[in-house]
Amino acid sequence: MAKKPSGFIAKCQCGSITGALDADRTDRKDAGKILGEWLQRGCTIEPRFGGTWTETITQCKCPSDSADAQQEKS
Repeated sequence: MAKKPSGFIAKCQCGSITGALDADRTDRKDAGKILGEWLQRGCTIEPRFGGTWTETITQCKCPSDSADAQQEKS
């Protein structure tokens, strides 16, 4: 039987880990919204299994596109 993930991380296209989500402590509806936002930004979502896991969240190292930055402000 397949295990249910205990959480997820968002890995940016540059390889930085930019987000983490504890599936056991996050409302399912909120988790779906967060995962959808990560996918919209082009992140890869990786599941994490087990009771204890740790990740270091870092800032994205992708070059900033001024057009994208303007859209996010709107």
